[in-house]
Amino acid sequence: MQTAIKSSLKTVNDSILTSVKACRKPKDLAEFSKLWNLNSTNTYTATSPKVIKNELVSMAPTLVLYMFPTKQACPAAGTCRHLCLNTAGNPAYLKGKLACRVRRNKAFLNDANRFTRNLVLEAYRFYRKHANWDKLGLRLNGVSDWQWFKIAVTITKADSDYFLKAFNIYIEPNKRYQSVLEAILFGHDNYLEQNISQKMVCYDYTKRIDFVDSLDYIKKLNYHLSLSHGSKFDTLALAEKLGLNYLAAYKPIKGQPMPKLIKYRGKIYETFNAEKTDYRPLDKNDKTRIGLLPIKRTPNSTPELEDIFCIKFEIVEA
Repeated sequence: MQTAIKSSLKTVNDSILTSVKACRKPKDLAEFSKLWNLNSTNTYTATSPKVIKNELVSMAPTLVLYMFPTKQACPAAGTCRHLCLNTAGNPAYLKGKLACRVRRNKAFLNDANRFTRNLVLEAYRFYRKHANWDKLGLRLNGVSDWQWFKIAVTITKADSDYFLKAFNIYIEPNKRYQSVLEAILFGHDNYLEQNISQKMVCYDYTKRIDFVDSLDYIKKLNYHLSLSHGSKFDTLALAEKLGLNYLAAYKPIKGQPMPKLIKYRGKIYETFNAEKTDYRPLDKNDKTRIGLLPIKRTPNSTPELEDIFCIKFEIVEA
């Protein structure tokens, strides 16, 4: 674990900086959490193999939200639909894992404002407990593709009071924030006298192309997006246009290293190993590169489906 960082204004001891005080949650959020069984341990996860590498490799503990990838949640899903990572992982835990994701999805669709308020609360809790790290990550689309930068949230006076008492984080009450991301990132850490966005970066992969009308707001949030392969749409063309990176699953050849240069659609691209860490904000972003991820097995995997989904390229000798 890193030592306490020094803000420009004062030094804060680790034990204070990461302390969460026990106090009662706002009544309606406590009722909501009980109704949908969404508490501090199962709203998000920080122990998924997908993001645990972030802490070990990128030195950026990361919180990830897993929702069920319905058609509503993933309107741009194409060839990825049958090989979705929603069913990847240890089969012994699959039934419980999917049930939890379905429950989150139902809670969101039935009561979006209390669900998003709870997302803010639990993101603050994670931030407070890890505020002695220099970098933190937040990924709201573990296996979904919701546009959280378009989903508003209204923070109540009771919420704001609780955040201040429990986490010493201030956010203006009785205000409708344009997005849940904004409410999380622009909360003010009163210990370090800076916004949460100074440490925490939100990032996601997306197969959607309908976010271009929100680019200014996305930039304001410092929300890091990577376009991904397997969409209904030409996400590579949009990645090229916007200078974003492109993520794609591929079939490794046994005994051969991941290629450094590939030719795809008649153009040569530099690649990077997107499997090493999931923390995409540290990826080079001066031009479009293709991040390669070895295909992962899911229960319905077949060689034919994998062949349809995976990117096909020619290896270029460096």
